[in-house]
Amino acid sequence: MAVLRAQYQAHIAAILNLVNIADSETKAARILSLEIRIAQAHAPDADAADVFKQNNPWKRADFTVKAPGIDWGAYFSAAGAAGHSEFIVWQPSAVTGTSALVGSEDLDLWKDYLRFHLVEHFASVLPKAVAAEDFAFYGTILAGTQVAPDRSKTGIAATNGALGQAVGQLYTRTMPV
Repeated sequence: MAVLRAQYQAHIAAILNLVNIADSETKAARILSLEIRIAQAHAPDADAADVFKQNNPWKRADFTVKAPGIDWGAYFSAAGAAGHSEFIVWQPSAVTGTSALVGSEDLDLWKDYLRFHLVEHFASVLPKAVAAEDFAFYGTILAGTQVAPDRSKTGIAATNGALGQAVGQLYTRTMPV
């Protein structure tokens, strides 16, 4: 696992460097450390699969008491759940642990973490160097795939994913009945 973590940290640094984020090596180490602590807050797989351990009803007010660190009012409002008073918390340790990290970690670290994952999300449709780095880690190192998918096909798939429904609706409106 140590080798894989080192490769992942190098990948994070490479991605940050490709999008011109300064001090990418230091930021990559901090992002990896944060991700490890987020993962450690989650329940073990055996517990996560046990519905009896994960079915935890919480009242809205419980979040502030049990999981300080997040502005829960803002969170539920942004999620469109401000009017809800009861919730099922599947992994309380993840909620409490992540909330504690939100409250204790520097805002700039969270910005770097989110920036990295935003680039990761769109890597396949970003410039070739970003897509190639993303594939080198996820495709080759993790999956063992040696050849990256054709970028034109990836672009078409992304366009269809984003516009497929809208284009289909336009097409059906123009079809003679």
